[in-house]
Amino acid sequence: MKFTFLQKNFLVVSLLILTTFLMTTHFVAASTMDQVNSGFAQTGEEAGFPTQGGKPKVEFSQAFINYVNSMIGLMGLLFMVLVIYGGWLWMSARGSEEQVTKAKKLIINAVIGLAAVIGARLVVELVIIYLSRTFVS
Repeated sequence: MKFTFLQKNFLVVSLLILTTFLMTTHFVAASTMDQVNSGFAQTGEEAGFPTQGGKPKVEFSQAFINYVNSMIGLMGLLFMVLVIYGGWLWMSARGSEEQVTKAKKLIINAVIGLAAVIGARLVVELVIIYLSRTFVS
């Protein structure tokens, strides 16, 4: 795909404008979040709750495991949706061998995807267990 001179200039100017807007949005968001956080801290202090630091309540490894578990849950939901859709395609094929084949492939691919996700979770769990034993002791 060849670009003309005007197309290149338009692309460069568009990227510069987009970058400028994204950078200013970041700075505005940071100052806004500071205001919001200070408001939350003030409200918490007035309610009698401690608002100053300390150690986090959840360690990184546990937080990461929670994140992975939530992603696994979403993948399980996606698996169920794909299997239900594949079953619906199969049931509504009305004798069309092509649609039955498509539905079978969809269900098989969903099962393979679920196996890959479970395998990835196993690897992540083993790595976290290994790293927690290595760095803690």
